[in-house]
Amino acid sequence: MRAKPFILVIEDDSAAADSLLLVLRDWGAEVIHGRDGDAVLAAIGPRVGEVACIITDFHLGRPPDGISLVKRLRNSAPGARVLVLSGSFSGHATAEAAAAGFEVMHKPARAGAIINWLERA
Repeated sequence: MRAKPFILVIEDDSAAADSLLLVLRDWGAEVIHGRDGDAVLAAIGPRVGEVACIITDFHLGRPPDGISLVKRLRNSAPGARVLVLSGSFSGHATAEAAAAGFEVMHKPARAGAIINWLERA
């Protein structure tokens, strides 16, 4: 039996967050969710170093964007894998994610694709 991974989800859209949280918990993850930088920092607190994966939306409701926020969090969770979700096909999110060394998946992401990404670790 595998250990229950600790996953941080950063998503400002309630419906998208609810769907993602359901998939992740069904898969067996412990999940903490925040809508923006302030909410994430309040929710994660001292457990940031335990985060195995971070799944973030690129476009959050207010600054910073998901990639900028994750870059700050990575100082405390350097081993966390990062998946950036984006509904934009302009290439901006993909280019920024690639420059940061993060993977990108276009929204709406299928549950199976997210699970495959998690299991590639």
